[in-house]
Amino acid sequence: MDHGAYMGPIKGIESPWHTLKIAIENGVDSILVNKGILKYYIDKISRSSKKVGIILRISGTLAGRSEFETLTSSIEEALVLGADGVAFTVYVGGDNYDEAIRLFGKVVDESDFWGVPVVGEFIPSTKLGSSVESVKLAARIGAELGADIVKTIYAEPFREVVETCPAPILVAGGEKREPLSILRIIERAMDNGASGVCIGRNVFQYEEPEK
Repeated sequence: MDHGAYMGPIKGIESPWHTLKIAIENGVDSILVNKGILKYYIDKISRSSKKVGIILRISGTLAGRSEFETLTSSIEEALVLGADGVAFTVYVGGDNYDEAIRLFGKVVDESDFWGVPVVGEFIPSTKLGSSVESVKLAARIGAELGADIVKTIYAEPFREVVETCPAPILVAGGEKREPLSILRIIERAMDNGASGVCIGRNVFQYEEPEK
């Protein structure tokens, strides 16, 4: 639920702790948050009866403004705040692409030094589109540049994306969909080799997110 930093208090995350509590109590493996949310709620998260992994987003931009995310935090701050890993987004072929991969390379170098896993969210730019060839390209670049885990969008046949990317792949949920639609995507992704999914709006904007 890192959406607040680029979309504001959208439906489902108006009260961050309320949403986090539902997610943690209902068994999510990990949460993806920005540094402010982690600072405000790390004590409550730590005291929760169920343990959860914490991924700190260290890149950001304003939704719809550009396809480029700059650094918003650091590996050292992630460690200080108690995160288990970090996430950084690159829009492949997007705005300031050379700078984006330079920053990502810096993140990987520092994360390797400190032993912090990096989730590289590599998304095809609008210019490249969302075909399976574009998704294969994006995922492979993420792996080649050192991501420990690659997060990308779903495209069919997804098995081709998995087979051409040496890193484990998480599938992004993206914009809100009909429940059966997102469930079908999750099922197909997992059946075709995805290591997991990273779902935000399709969970916290569902009428009964605890389900």
